Amino acid sequence: MQNLNFDALKDFISGSSQKRALITFHSMGDMDSVASAFAISQLLGNSRIISPDFITSNSSSMLKKLGYPEISCEFDDSADLVILLDANDFAECGPFAEKLQSFRKDILIIDHHSPKIAGNANVYCFNDESYNSATSIAYRLLQDFSVPVGVQLAKLIAMGIISDSAEFKNSSADTFLQIGALLKAAGTDYSSLLAEFVQISDVKERAKTISEMFSSTVIIKNKVLFVFGRTETHSNIAADDAIKIGADIALFHSISKKEISFSARMRPGLDKKLGVDLGRIMKSIAPAINGTGGGHPCAAGAYGPMQFKKDEFINSFIARILSRIENLN
Repeated sequence: MQNLNFDALKDFISGSSQKRALITFHSMGDMDSVASAFAISQLLGNSRIISPDFITSNSSSMLKKLGYPEISCEFDDSADLVILLDANDFAECGPFAEKLQSFRKDILIIDHHSPKIAGNANVYCFNDESYNSATSIAYRLLQDFSVPVGVQLAKLIAMGIISDSAEFKNSSADTFLQIGALLKAAGTDYSSLLAEFVQISDVKERAKTISEMFSSTVIIKNKVLFVFGRTETHSNIAADDAIKIGADIALFHSISKKEISFSARMRPGLDKKLGVDLGRIMKSIAPAINGTGGGHPCAAGAYGPMQFKKDEFINSFIARILSRIENLN
């Protein structure tokens, strides 16, 4: 693996502008990964965006509203280059993990988390934790290459940056400068942008979610507040909302006819304090439901068909979290 600074990243992009490139991201792609993919595609004249499995409902809705095409899941082994965004480990890429490991041409990783891949000579990494999102890195590249950013792309990039900001808690001065420039390019303001893309559920669904949150289980251990429970729909929204109202760690699940899905969230910064990576935990225990899982240190998910193994999954997750909390100084 070769680590790149920003100038070397720009040189790599310049030298790859006409290569047949696949642009992808982690399993269950979120708004940051999706937005960064479409931003990076502006720099590559012969690129195609692919997803390891599916993207979140928020991401899908955002692309549809902006008129962007659906994303394929077809990996092309004959491509000249793979660009992996918003992921620092092939293991985070679900069905693409083995394909990436066996890919023999160049792989470029662009992420804002510490790298976890080693020993792959064909892998080039730009990882900088001073950025709050992969989209922020992609937008800086567009700025440095003087690529015009129209209204639709500006909105897409802005939402990618905002989505990973934890309500701007994970932000620097440059984050606000970028958001300001994007709002200007989009001809909108922050409140209007959120109103356009942040999904508001039906009032009955919201009432049900609130009721479900109040019936959830709460554990307080060593001054850490852990909440877990079930929701009929949108387990990710319930987990997000639990963190917003004061939980340190949240795990919610929902059950459909075909599968059970889990969403886990953690207060930003607590991952480093506890030494916990929710993405790795969800990936490691997903086999309990015969499924797949992954994500980021503070936001992750898992899904699988074995609904009757729900308690085994939850108990395993809780045990892993509590073991870290108990050792917290």
